[in-house]
Amino acid sequence: MSPFKVARETRRVHARILNSQFSKEIFIQNRLIDVYGKCDCLDDARKVFDRMPQRNTFTWNSIITVLTKSGFLDEATRIFGSMPDPDQCSWNSMVSGFAQHDRFEESYEYFVKMHKENFFLNEYSFGSALSACAGLMDFDIGIQVYAMVSKSRYSTDVFMGSALIDMYSKCGSVACSQDVFLGMIERNLVTWNSLITCYEQNGSTSEALEVFVRMMNSGLEPDKVTLASVVSACASLCALKEGLQIHARVVRVSEARRVFDRMPVRNVVSETSMVSGYARAASIKATRFMFWKMKQRNVVSWNALIGGNSLIDMYMKCGSVEDGSRVFKNMMERDCVSLNAMIKLDHATMIGVLCACSHACLVEEGRLYASSMTKNHSLIPEKDHYSCMGSLLADCKVHGEIEMGKHAAEKLLEIKPRNSGPYVLLSNMYAEVGR
Repeated sequence: MSPFKVARETRRVHARILNSQFSKEIFIQNRLIDVYGKCDCLDDARKVFDRMPQRNTFTWNSIITVLTKSGFLDEATRIFGSMPDPDQCSWNSMVSGFAQHDRFEESYEYFVKMHKENFFLNEYSFGSALSACAGLMDFDIGIQVYAMVSKSRYSTDVFMGSALIDMYSKCGSVACSQDVFLGMIERNLVTWNSLITCYEQNGSTSEALEVFVRMMNSGLEPDKVTLASVVSACASLCALKEGLQIHARVVRVSEARRVFDRMPVRNVVSETSMVSGYARAASIKATRFMFWKMKQRNVVSWNALIGGNSLIDMYMKCGSVEDGSRVFKNMMERDCVSLNAMIKLDHATMIGVLCACSHACLVEEGRLYASSMTKNHSLIPEKDHYSCMGSLLADCKVHGEIEMGKHAAEKLLEIKPRNSGPYVLLSNMYAEVGR
């Protein structure tokens, strides 16, 4: 049942409760606050709370939980401050609520206050505090929280270990993440994913692939988080061979794309990760197959491909100019007619296109695309675009495109007036045509 239908039915039940002998029952009213909150009916939940003649601790905790999950943290703070006797659950709601909405300093402050008030710190307290440390990227306070965890009953908890790996990773301490991982008695998929992501995000891409192989050998199946990190690592290494081997292993060879079929939810992110990995590795057939098999392509997927010099640039570099041009024209057509799909060319798109033209020595096409930025797409060229035009300037000399060369040179000199390169190339071009 959809949240809308649940909310509608809840209101019907609530109306009947108001006309019954249970209308003042605290337990039932607490449950109403909880259900309204889960249906995102904040106003209804707040009305029940405000009209209650009597409240208990569960009442206060229910409304605080609703407010923090909905992002109304300042209102939650006000309610928490007026609460007669906050308990462990109340404090945990505040610590986790602020951490989940990226207000990490306040999350950590509530954790410290909770500890000073001598409330028992459990796995939820520590987990939220570690998330706050990770968000702050503060290694020092992370170490302090870890010291508290190590003295608690949760020192060997798999959830706590995964949170520690993530915290150290965000702080840039790969060695500490590895030490935590090696010291864990129990590991789950989240643990392995945390270490793989740690290596990938901190530049140790080879280690990320090695950990992935070890994870597969342990019998665990990857999910979309695993796949995204591993493909990104392969792309960073331009490791087409490794990427193909990993993809083949995941799908067990005999069942094409089995990993995607087994995912409970396959989205643009996971599919684009595979496409982008193959594109950066210059495997045209694999990229084409993966990309056109995607069920949905939005601005994220297109720009992930083109903005990173992936699909179009890959086609150009590999000599498939016709394919590259078709992809870009496809985007321009969508830009004009597919407003509902929100496919819009942007600066990143044009950088990929201009670089592709430079690699393929397509001077005329580059000139047309450069002039179309302002004329057709309302985009103002930036420094990176003129840098691409600088590469085209060298091609202008070869192909005798004086006017295009002059325009590119003038723009480049506006950015770097002391750069002698454009002067030399332009001078040589004039000399060759007798000017």
